[in-house]
Amino acid sequence: MTPTKAPSVEEQLITSPSGANTDTPPDLRFLHYNDVYHVEAGSREPVGGYARFQTLINYYRDDERFNGQPKVLTFFSGDAFNPSIESSITKGQ
Repeated sequence: MTPTKAPSVEEQLITSPSGANTDTPPDLRFLHYNDVYHVEAGSREPVGGYARFQTLINYYRDDERFNGQPKVLTFFSGDAFNPSIESSITKGQ
């Protein structure tokens, strides 16, 4: 996936309670990611860096497919800077 491309339907994970009507909007929408060790863009996977994540966030926040649904909540569970060169420079700040 390139940093400017929205995810395909196959790449999206949409879950609902057992027996829920899939024609109705969800009560809650969230994105969750963690274990991101390379924030900077690279020449091989993962190529997109921060821009790749921002593209996904923008897609789930702004795409017309999600009109009328609750705002998407974005959760990042960490591990972005440790271990990395950034962590040795910023010393956790």
